[in-house]
Amino acid sequence: MRIFDRTRRARLLVVLLLTAALVLVTIDFRSKGDGPLDVVGRGIMTVVGPLQDGLSRLVRPIGDFFSGFTQVGTLKEQIRQLQEQNAQLRQRERQVTDIARENEQLRKLLGLSDRLNLKTVTARVTGVGPSNFEHTVFIDRGTANGVRKDMPVVAGAGLVGRVVQVSQRTARVLLLVDPSSAVASRLASNGETGVAEGTGGDELRFDLFDAEAAVTIGDEVVTSGYEGGVYPPGIPIGTVTRIQPRGNALARRAFVTTFVDFSSLDFLLIVVGQEAAK
Repeated sequence: MRIFDRTRRARLLVVLLLTAALVLVTIDFRSKGDGPLDVVGRGIMTVVGPLQDGLSRLVRPIGDFFSGFTQVGTLKEQIRQLQEQNAQLRQRERQVTDIARENEQLRKLLGLSDRLNLKTVTARVTGVGPSNFEHTVFIDRGTANGVRKDMPVVAGAGLVGRVVQVSQRTARVLLLVDPSSAVASRLASNGETGVAEGTGGDELRFDLFDAEAAVTIGDEVVTSGYEGGVYPPGIPIGTVTRIQPRGNALARRAFVTTFVDFSSLDFLLIVVGQEAAK
């Protein structure tokens, strides 16, 4: 009997639950969003929503922290790639700067050659002299290129020196600042002549033949170009920066700072002759 009672009560409970479900579904369907179930749902959302948001804010940094561990390898690879790109960009920047400097030197060389109407051969400095007692450089042009001993050598800014030794493919140039170097020179302003000699330093010693010659600070000095001399006339040498007080000497002495920076020679011109006057 008890077994039959339990089965009947269970069936009755199922029928009641199904009936209640049908009633609630019908009510919710007809309510069009304003039914009691909707009200209950919105109430639950009002309570649970802030809790979900707060929990999410609390847990998110922890998730990000552990997520960062999984991305360490990727980040390291990205950093390595960026460092390589940065190194390549810096190298390209240096190359562009170096090319621009070379172009500027070549432009000045061509300008000086055209202005003085010179026949020239372009050369590049390949090294400096091995001795500490002489100021020389080596260039990549020789007899195969028409270069001969005692030919003048110029840079874009002015006179550099002369060829003192030459082989088939290379040559050695004695710089203007070497103590054994001497150049017949004149003041561009008034034509007063003299000899500019190297001192081994940054200045040239310029002895004017006329002890009463007028010379002032800032006067430009150029090659005088005597007949049969090594250097053509008018090649810029430098400017007068010091003048020795008058004395009983037979010559007037001044000191000249050269236009050429001998510490950064790169492209040079060897003067192999002069163009015929047009």
